[in-house]
Amino acid sequence: MEQATPLEQPRAARAALNERALANLHGLPILLSIITFALGLFYLAVIPPWGGPDEPRHFEYVRLLSNKGGFVGYPDIDPAVMNEIIRSMDSVNYWKWGVTLWKRTAPGELPKDFTEIYGEGAHQLHQPPLAYLLYLIPHNLAAANGIRAQLYAMRLVSILLNVLTVLAAYVAGRELFRRDDGADDPTMALALPVFIMLLPQHLFLHSTVMNDHLVVAALGWMLAIMVRTFRLGLSIPRVLGMLVTLGIALASKRNGLYGVPILAFAFLVYIVVHWGAGRLTAGQRAVRLVGAAVLAALALVALVLAWNWTTVNVPKLSEYIVLLFLLLPTEQFPMSLDARYIQPDALILYMQSLRRIFISLWGHFGWMNITLGVQAYWGFAALSVAAAAGLVWYAIRDFWKLFAYQRAVLIVFAASVVVALALILAIDARGWDLGWEPGSSGRYLFPVLIPLATLFLIGTRAFVPRKGYVWWFAILVVAMALYNIIVLGWFIVPFYRA
Repeated sequence: MEQATPLEQPRAARAALNERALANLHGLPILLSIITFALGLFYLAVIPPWGGPDEPRHFEYVRLLSNKGGFVGYPDIDPAVMNEIIRSMDSVNYWKWGVTLWKRTAPGELPKDFTEIYGEGAHQLHQPPLAYLLYLIPHNLAAANGIRAQLYAMRLVSILLNVLTVLAAYVAGRELFRRDDGADDPTMALALPVFIMLLPQHLFLHSTVMNDHLVVAALGWMLAIMVRTFRLGLSIPRVLGMLVTLGIALASKRNGLYGVPILAFAFLVYIVVHWGAGRLTAGQRAVRLVGAAVLAALALVALVLAWNWTTVNVPKLSEYIVLLFLLLPTEQFPMSLDARYIQPDALILYMQSLRRIFISLWGHFGWMNITLGVQAYWGFAALSVAAAAGLVWYAIRDFWKLFAYQRAVLIVFAASVVVALALILAIDARGWDLGWEPGSSGRYLFPVLIPLATLFLIGTRAFVPRKGYVWWFAILVVAMALYNIIVLGWFIVPFYRA
């Protein structure tokens, strides 16, 4: 923290009191939940049915689960289900504003199946089932009310998952920016959930049906529990909480894999911070390190034994994990071991992926076909560069003034973003090798949005004096609110209503 001069001390004290009053408003989690849900309902009302990326295909998965009453795969594809969805898509003029390969050539003509609309990869039945089982609840509750009612009921679950994500950001912010010496940082603690709550791309997608949302909520809470663990120490409930949320993420989508290296790295950092220094004697540190090594070895042995058992007794599951979930090299999806991934041409492809991720993180709505214009993205690029410069300045000036647990969390947060980007680019590289179209998107960073937003906000505030923190927070809220109004009023609504 900056030291105020004697003349500035009364003003700094008033600023600190204003910050604490802001952060100690009664019922903040309830208020954040209500606002998040209300914003989600507003976006839900604006976005027409099937306006979310892959929404017809996600809905098909849930409908097939409902019809079969058990897990489904590609042999369970039902033309009648596709035809019902296609008719509903036609009723909202999907062919005018949605992504489709199919074009109408005669009045009343409709595509016969999803392959005509989307080509290869026309279905999402390769995805893990957990998120779809969750969506199955509202789908069945609205079963008697028609397909649109079922879709909107499922979208309500997406909004509730967004509420859970915002609450996870609130908990993470409160834990990270709380100090035992009384020098809390309440505006930053509150800015984190507010930024995530008001990010338009996040709001748009969380008002549609998508299996990403359960991953985002699960890893958000894993990170929130992790921050609390760094502050208060390891405990069985916290360890179980992180493992359970990681398991939920893994059972929802492939990008739940982010959590595995993040937790592993966090544990190494925890060992350095909590066991490598402090009040522990050399003997106590040795005992804990040996215990951790033994537990890690036992966990590795257990995983190997479980994998061997699965390979023998549930071969279809092991094949699915290798072939589709991990996308490891197989006879069906081979990999050429050469230097193509580090050649100059490959660098161009990586830069194109990063550009696509950046644009669709800030605002590339609909089926990534509602753009804001190049000037807006250059503005976000300038803001991001300024935030990166501020983050460097913060690291030089203030990083070592933080408590050890705060430094540790910020290091893990930075590593989390790197892990997510590396895995996204790795999947794109596998796609290039197989001749697929790149599929990277900013929403693949949403599982690490809490770390990303934390670093971004710290960077944007680094050059603001201590007494201006409340004003910085107010400007942030107003700017994000205006951004929502602009994208809704000038881009999203006109695109669908034109």
